[in-house]
Amino acid sequence: MCIFVNVKLFKAFNYSLILISMRSTLFTFLLLCLAPFTIKAQKLEFDGEFLLFREAKTKQPVLIIDDSLVYKGNDMKRIAFKHTEYPAKLQEYKFFNIGNKTYLVHEGCGPVLEYRNDSIVRIDNSFLHRNQFGAVRFVYNNEIYFYGGYGLFTFKNILTKYNFQTREWIEVQTNREEEQEPREGAYSYLKGNDLYVFGGVKKDNNDIVNVKLLDNKIWRLNLSKMQWFCEGNYYNKLIKTEPEVPINDIKKLYITSRTFSEIDFYSNKINIYNRNYFPNVISTYLDGKTLIGVYQISSKKFFHVGDISEFKGNLRDTAVFIYPINESNKYLIFILIFLLTLILLLLALKNKLNPFVKPFKGIIYSTQKQAFLYKGKPIIFEKQEEKVLFYLLTKLNQFISLNEINQLFEINGNTETISATVKRREQAVSGLLTKVSKITGIEEQKLIIEQKNSEDKRIKDIMLLPNLLKTDS
Repeated sequence: MCIFVNVKLFKAFNYSLILISMRSTLFTFLLLCLAPFTIKAQKLEFDGEFLLFREAKTKQPVLIIDDSLVYKGNDMKRIAFKHTEYPAKLQEYKFFNIGNKTYLVHEGCGPVLEYRNDSIVRIDNSFLHRNQFGAVRFVYNNEIYFYGGYGLFTFKNILTKYNFQTREWIEVQTNREEEQEPREGAYSYLKGNDLYVFGGVKKDNNDIVNVKLLDNKIWRLNLSKMQWFCEGNYYNKLIKTEPEVPINDIKKLYITSRTFSEIDFYSNKINIYNRNYFPNVISTYLDGKTLIGVYQISSKKFFHVGDISEFKGNLRDTAVFIYPINESNKYLIFILIFLLTLILLLLALKNKLNPFVKPFKGIIYSTQKQAFLYKGKPIIFEKQEEKVLFYLLTKLNQFISLNEINQLFEINGNTETISATVKRREQAVSGLLTKVSKITGIEEQKLIIEQKNSEDKRIKDIMLLPNLLKTDS
């Protein structure tokens, strides 16, 4: 049986299959590229202003849009919006979880709201401070704190706390070893009783319209003692002070900008990764390992539930995060040492003193008083000890052989053995070293230096009281 096929039709059919295959491959490729954003982003898209927070009691996300629409849970189920009166808009509030309670505090400090049974209730007796925008906000011992911030044309370095009993804000007294600059927009991390603060901006007195970046000092506030300490400098090579969203974990602080920085305050290490392409982060928080947030593409905002690892690209750098200031300011220290030395030289010249001669701090034999003195007071030595001292005055800071010292203790006309002479020498030298050690505080082994004789290696030479003895003549 023969089958006749139209060749042109067959070719056209093959071309169609190839084209369809190419289009299908391209479409599949695009779907794979957009999968991280399209699949998860379809849960809720919206316009307008919003407030996103975690309800402490149910541990579920709550999203309030334009102070009218409320969505709750990972599936963003809409619920009724119930509330008492509150000042300003909810988009200006920041959330705090304390136990099973959720509080919303105005970002400029002042009004405090509680999210209770899917309702918003105002609980404070305060007012809109508008005085600490961009403050470091944290919870310690079940109390809400604001540090620093900006308001009424000034940057702050004050610490304020909300008093749940009086329902008012109070300023908390802190102490510091050196003055730190007021700041706004700083990064922070709470580790036990210690709050770490770094970065941010300050006022530019030469251009009040703009702000200046702060130096790379990192500060630690011990909250149990309310004492500030400068911990050193932090590694800020890839951290910029620009609109960024810091994300706090139990042990780490994440900063998302052009790169993705992972800071571990327990191991004092920073990892910098290339950031995977991801929509603009507007608001987000970490719940365990789950990242919950609102992101924006063009003019559209969408709710997203994912993982912190979505931001991580390839590792770019690993470094120590906090290091002592003296390592970073070594050149400045050299300059300070040079200036201090110069000042001392000038003072010495002014008093007509030779700046290179240090005051003698050893034992001096006074020819006038015919006594050995230390710090101007006479020292009483045994007769045999004085023998050694007088001999040393003729051999100041020189090596001498033990035989030379033995001669001091030989008795003329006596046929005693050498061992008796050596015994008297050892007693005299030992007593001398013990007495000088007690007077000067110098260890006995440092009061004697030994070396082998240059001519006969079997003979040992010693130097007694090096640089500790002289005469005033």
